[in-house]
Amino acid sequence: MYTVEYDRLSEEQTRKYLERIGLSYPVFPTLETLDALIWSHQCKVPFENIDTRLLACPVSLSSQDLYRKIVEERHGGFCFELNGLFLLLLQSLGFKAYACVCRVAAGFTSLRALTHRASIVSLNGKEYLCDVGLGGPMAPFAVELSPEPQTKKGETYRVTDTGDGWKLLLRRETEGTDNPVIIFARVPFLSEDFTPLMDALLARPDNLFSNHLVINLRTPEGYKNFRDNTLIWRTGRERKEIRYAPEDIPDMIRNIFGLNYDRDLLAQNFRVLGSSVKEEKTAVQSSRAKTCVLPSSG
Repeated sequence: MYTVEYDRLSEEQTRKYLERIGLSYPVFPTLETLDALIWSHQCKVPFENIDTRLLACPVSLSSQDLYRKIVEERHGGFCFELNGLFLLLLQSLGFKAYACVCRVAAGFTSLRALTHRASIVSLNGKEYLCDVGLGGPMAPFAVELSPEPQTKKGETYRVTDTGDGWKLLLRRETEGTDNPVIIFARVPFLSEDFTPLMDALLARPDNLFSNHLVINLRTPEGYKNFRDNTLIWRTGRERKEIRYAPEDIPDMIRNIFGLNYDRDLLAQNFRVLGSSVKEEKTAVQSSRAKTCVLPSSG
């Protein structure tokens, strides 16, 4: 029987990570704590692709780089980054957890590539799916791997078997139908297993992360979703849509999503991206490569 080992955060790193998501140290490995960690993380750390879309910075999945980016620099990330660091937090807090590989199922009828990761936690003889890095609706709590519907925070999810070795996470919509969210495998993956998957995803010419600017964040009352130049802000049943000029987006990134990117660096790249002429794409990529620098701490 093989053991699965992951990096651990130091006590000081764990304390600062909890502060980043609005919680206090110490916490204890209970289901209530797990739910609080997931909810707080989703409300504090955005799903975003500013590095890949605007700055052309290489993405690293090393634990040190993820900690610096998400905790110290107060940035967000996408699933391989957010769920990667979150797993280290769970391990460091005493949870028995491992990384699992996933396929996005929402909106598709055929099997998709392995482009997502989540975590599975074993607690009191049960297993729970935990996700803080999906670029769309995700469960605001730890979902037990059970076909029985589970409702918390006003949302209902359940997990079923697909019959071919995979598990399927389903989300119950307001009309009562259960829609697929992700397909996942109860097989532990190492942290380094996700690097080739991420590289393959980013190498695809039609990948979301290189072609569109996306920032998503849960709020206690709903969601904030930004794509390219449009912010959709959902509060309960209310929906507000705001379009931004390119020169206003850097301030929006900081003020609406709380992301600590260097404003001048973002503005410089938005001036390049502001052109709609497709032939300028090569020049844009060259400009991004030259401006990939660490953001200021202010």
